[in-house]
Amino acid sequence: MKELLFSKKKALLILVDFIGPKKELFAEGIRKGLPPDCQTSLARFSDLVFKVNGKNLEIEVDGIGKNIKDFDLVYFRRAGSYFFSLAGTLAICLDYLKIPYFDTTFSQVGPDEDKFTNLVRLSLAGLPTIQTFFCWHTKLEEKVNEIIAHFGLPLIAKQLSSHRGKGVILIKNQNDFKKLPKAFPEREFMFQKYIESKEEYRILVLKEGVGAYEEKIPQKGEWRGNVALGAREEFIDVKATPENLKEIALAAARTLNIQIAGVDILVDVGGKTWLLEVNRGPGITYDDKNSPEMANIASFFAEELKKSK
Repeated sequence: MKELLFSKKKALLILVDFIGPKKELFAEGIRKGLPPDCQTSLARFSDLVFKVNGKNLEIEVDGIGKNIKDFDLVYFRRAGSYFFSLAGTLAICLDYLKIPYFDTTFSQVGPDEDKFTNLVRLSLAGLPTIQTFFCWHTKLEEKVNEIIAHFGLPLIAKQLSSHRGKGVILIKNQNDFKKLPKAFPEREFMFQKYIESKEEYRILVLKEGVGAYEEKIPQKGEWRGNVALGAREEFIDVKATPENLKEIALAAARTLNIQIAGVDILVDVGGKTWLLEVNRGPGITYDDKNSPEMANIASFFAEELKKSK
């Protein structure tokens, strides 16, 4: 077979869940079979470190001292269930960076997307998300100083699978990082810049309309605006929903392909608006005297039923 030579040196990255003899043998076999002007690297999904600031995206392949942009092709050899969401997040990033990879089905994570995957999608779509740093939990201890240098203190740690604000933690000092593995063993966190809140809102999106608009007011001594943590809800006429908040909420739900969504938006003390989170299957206040949510969801379903055959 005629040897293939490239006009410039090419680089292949093989990503696996865990490195063992068989995976090293696979990488070595590929290395031998490729032209001499092609470099092959083997790394774990847990080696990936993400820095997301809007559409500015950096992904380091820790341990081999490379950036994902150094590679011309990425092969997801083994992700397994353990790294499935992370592999999906990486696939979305590679699509954005226009770096070829296999298999492309990984970008279709769907309902299995975690909070970090959603954050990446929303950021790359140009929505006003908060600057974020992500590393696998096994690397947290060695990355603490880098995270602090990146954001300063205080900063926010957000556990990827928790709900109702219980996994959202204010990190005030270096020792607070040590509490995370104890409270959430072998769980993943993303870290975000702390934004001082002036107001926080929840918009219930019903396809291309607004089903509810409310302000969430934290109880005294609590900085999180979660109802489960004691925040008070003040429902406002949906017709009074500010156009900029409505546009953000609808665009966010559309980006994640969620038709019924609870979109949390923060307005900081300087008046800037930030998209906090998009909730699939959002919490609902069932008391019709205080909340229009149930009535408006029922009306929405009634309209959708009319369209069905």
